Amino acid sequence: MPPPERAAAPGAPDDATNGEVPERLPDSLRALLGSLVDYAGYFPPADLSLREAVQDYARYRQKEHAWMLSRFVIPIGLLAELDEFAHLFAEDANSARGEAPPYRFSVLGTGGDTEEAFLDAFAEDLDALAAFTARRQGRAAADMMEVPLPAGLLEAGKGDLETFFGVVHRRLVAAGTARLDLFYEIPLDDDGVEAVAPAARALAAHNAGQERPLRAEASLKFRCGGDTAADVPAPAHLAQAIAACRDADTRFKATAGLHHPVRHRDDDLGVHRHGFLNVFGAAVLAEAQGLGPKALREVLLEENADHFRFRPDALAWKDRTAPTVAIERAREHLAASFGSCSFEDPVADLRDLGLL
Repeated sequence: MPPPERAAAPGAPDDATNGEVPERLPDSLRALLGSLVDYAGYFPPADLSLREAVQDYARYRQKEHAWMLSRFVIPIGLLAELDEFAHLFAEDANSARGEAPPYRFSVLGTGGDTEEAFLDAFAEDLDALAAFTARRQGRAAADMMEVPLPAGLLEAGKGDLETFFGVVHRRLVAAGTARLDLFYEIPLDDDGVEAVAPAARALAAHNAGQERPLRAEASLKFRCGGDTAADVPAPAHLAQAIAACRDADTRFKATAGLHHPVRHRDDDLGVHRHGFLNVFGAAVLAEAQGLGPKALREVLLEENADHFRFRPDALAWKDRTAPTVAIERAREHLAASFGSCSFEDPVADLRDLGLL
């Protein structure tokens, strides 16, 4: 099937920020890291107030590494509270650096355990989005929603899932929503991971049946960490999910537990945490070399940062390489971004590794 037409590649540095990519960085690194981080400072473990988080995001948009920054993540119930920052959005547009792109937000939808509960909540969420869009007049856009797939659909087949995604899409169109990409979260536990492949195939079929350009691309979301050891998915499960998305030509985004570039031990939690270079490097190699779950698991298990090398024209991991064009393709069609409650931690760690 032809790949869906998208509004903009996730790696484009001017997606949601003012950042200009430093020319000295390898093209391969710029392709992997561009617009990679969705800032979620309002959420644990940062737990900033909304005011603090928005102010930090505004500051990061003006910093040297703003090209790595993407959307601001916010619960749908707090959208109205962004009215307090209308002056900030306007001031940013008239900054000394020239006309800035609008602030972009990824909202956490309400969701529901059943299809009926989900759709009822979705209708209210769309009303909140419409009100926000009307008030902001283009200087801020909530054009992405992250929401759990109803638990009752985790064991559904491709046909039932595709029907559900179609109903959601028709509700969105009927509400007059201009653009809203949806990322459905599926847990990567022993049961949930088996739902990824049928969901990815159903989403691909759903997206393929929509008019171009897409009004709402539907994709998947995977949680990679949390407050307990059980929240950290097994590398084999994450590898299986990445391979399933690649096979179906369905995008995914990640969230939680990816503050640091490379897999590492968390002694307090008693578990190894995933690294964002591992996760997105694995996605790139899945796209470039067709790696299966077993090989992808080895990338996810890598703890030596020196084994990830960024050449001018390619990313290399051990003896495997992916040219920059494959990195760009993977970021656009497979691995969108990850949510992080810190933007400074990823930047600082990449500096420590000599990559920035």
